[in-house]
Amino acid sequence: MKPMPLLKSLRQPLSQACGGWPLLHWVAGIALLLRLLVAFGSEQIWHPDEVFQYLEQGHRLAFGYGTIPWEYRYGIRSWLLPGLIAGVLAICQRLGLGDPHFYIPLIQGLTCLVSLVLVYCAYWLGRQLVSEAVGRVAAVLTALWHELLIVAHKPTPEIFGAYLLVLALTLIVVKGQRGSAVLAGVCCATAVALRLQYAPVALVLIGAASYYWRWKQIAIALLSGLAVIAAAGALDAYTWGFPFASYYHNYLYNKVYGVSLLWGRQPLWTYPLLLAFNSGGVFLGAIAYSLIRKPPKPWLLMAMVASVVIPHTLIGHKEYRFIFVAIPLCLLLTAILLVDLAQRFSQRQSWLRFLVGYLTVCSIAGVLVNTRLLSRSDTLQASLYLNDAPRVESVLNLHSVWFNAGGYYYLHRDVPLYFAEHLPEQPIDFADHFSHIIVKSNHAPIPGFEPIAQFDSATVLANHQDGPYQLIETDPRIPLQGGVDGIYEPRITPRF
Repeated sequence: MKPMPLLKSLRQPLSQACGGWPLLHWVAGIALLLRLLVAFGSEQIWHPDEVFQYLEQGHRLAFGYGTIPWEYRYGIRSWLLPGLIAGVLAICQRLGLGDPHFYIPLIQGLTCLVSLVLVYCAYWLGRQLVSEAVGRVAAVLTALWHELLIVAHKPTPEIFGAYLLVLALTLIVVKGQRGSAVLAGVCCATAVALRLQYAPVALVLIGAASYYWRWKQIAIALLSGLAVIAAAGALDAYTWGFPFASYYHNYLYNKVYGVSLLWGRQPLWTYPLLLAFNSGGVFLGAIAYSLIRKPPKPWLLMAMVASVVIPHTLIGHKEYRFIFVAIPLCLLLTAILLVDLAQRFSQRQSWLRFLVGYLTVCSIAGVLVNTRLLSRSDTLQASLYLNDAPRVESVLNLHSVWFNAGGYYYLHRDVPLYFAEHLPEQPIDFADHFSHIIVKSNHAPIPGFEPIAQFDSATVLANHQDGPYQLIETDPRIPLQGGVDGIYEPRITPRF
């Protein structure tokens, strides 16, 4: 039986591809196309933090209004990422393009472009650490893998931090230009500034640099990283009142006071189980194979996986997104497994076709499940509809809770935005307080309102009468957090 054409290409000697893989840009182009299709073809909230911790705060900084969650009243978040988002939104506003129908796809498109760094880094890492074939397979895997596709348009610290750490690793192991040390130090430190829990991964990278680099390069990288850390401290001093305030408060409230446990304590085996479940068992198989593989073993990749999984395992509250950087690293280990098996059983291709098909099915299923068959959130569509609707003066959302509704980042109207939790105990006449209401499609008719738009499970109702409308005696832009508000007092005075 003849080898598969792709495998024949992958077995091309490194000497024949010293200038890089000619198809790499095509792979990256396909990766970008798939990421944009997922971003524009669906509209789902991956995790509430993506909106209310970062996008909403960027909107608030750029436009002057938005929801303020407890994290931004108690000073446990750095303004680094929201500040970058606010910069993009401010430019849009200056150009007369400050509309969610423009800036939402713009930010999604920009983050998809940034995500391509994983495709290129996977190729160069695989090529440098193992072989040309591993680099090519790793590039294809990172281009097509569902867990990377569905979050490529999500700007969160875990995701951006992962991009930066993988880029820093690539700069360390691949001999590049004179500025590689500076850029590696900046990337590594910025990743830690975005997510402090990535610090153990940064320590592994410092160890890798001591192996691959001369001391002069290491010193340059460390100085560059220290400059970034100092800048992060200065940013906190400006926004929260003293250097590194957000990191101190994050540790104080989540670790010392145990606030993070309000969202649950998960068992020690949570992360291995999630890695296995989301990869159909492939990631655990790749890790196990790497441990028994004949030398050279991919110790550096395994050390990085361990440096993110083990420390996070020791933290009581666990979420899969916290170890996002482990996913591209596991894909590199998977590429090593696939290439080694292909070379060992070059005459038996049927099982290899099955394995490739299995990975393909896992990735397609992952995209469809996590995007709800590439659907669009009814609440988010309703919010975008109200952005264009006339006479919007006061909105009540009875369709969802506040942290799943998209906030002012989607609504983009400087009007009161209420939810069921804001309604007083005594019944009120909705017609006196709200111009529009978002309800579930099976909701009973509300006197004084008529439906004006339908989005599957969500219906938008409009008030028959014009305003002005009476305000409810609560500030809907400051949602109270149980277990925090009324128990602890903010130790800072926020600048924003």
